[in-house]
Amino acid sequence: MTEKTTASKKLSELVMDRLLAMIEAGEVVHGGLLPSERELMRRFEVGRPAVREAMQTLAGMGMVQIRHGGRARLVAIEPRHILERMDLSVRHLLMAEPENRQHLSEARLMFESGMVRLAAARASAEDIGALEEALEAQRRAAGDVAAFVQRDIAFHTAIARISRNPVFAAVSEAMLEWLFEFRPRLLRVPGTEELTLAEHGAILEAIASHDPDGAVFAMRMHLTRTHPLYEAQSGGTAEVVPRQAARKFRGE
Repeated sequence: MTEKTTASKKLSELVMDRLLAMIEAGEVVHGGLLPSERELMRRFEVGRPAVREAMQTLAGMGMVQIRHGGRARLVAIEPRHILERMDLSVRHLLMAEPENRQHLSEARLMFESGMVRLAAARASAEDIGALEEALEAQRRAAGDVAAFVQRDIAFHTAIARISRNPVFAAVSEAMLEWLFEFRPRLLRVPGTEELTLAEHGAILEAIASHDPDGAVFAMRMHLTRTHPLYEAQSGGTAEVVPRQAARKFRGE
């Protein structure tokens, strides 16, 4: 590997590509040590700066742990770790281009509609108990905006977790963190905490009844219904559904 071969890529980027190929081929397993700098220099026929820059890039991606005076170690990556590394970039995007907040809200609607359908179909007694605990924790947090928001996120993440898919749970938590960054002021409007708790109660009721259609209905109403309490603060985006609405949808 020489400088003449790197017209379109930096030498360190080619080293990184080779390292990724090694990892994908299973030459290094999670928790295992990568070859030493000297060995990589010999193997790839490059200098120390290219190897070190490639390693720093992989460390920045959360893939390797660099130890001073020792060999780098390949770490196991969880979905939430990847999303955490996107956090600052996404927050900047939402701040710099506010229209993307609506795009993210739309993505959330589609995502959570699918998640709640799965939850209603798959929830075990333990899952339902966990959701009841999450709702009760949110109820106890009423009056504390920051705590109430975190309990709100925990309730929705608990729904995603029922899928047994760690990607779903990680995406749910990250998406809500990003959205609530710009929306906690809504919870300071008198009465909105009570409405949110009622909406979550309707969603929980449908999941506990193993009613996928009712759960989707309750979730979509929760994320889209207009309510006077939100009008002045959110320009018409609301998240309200009376508990009886979900019952009516199921014909009760």
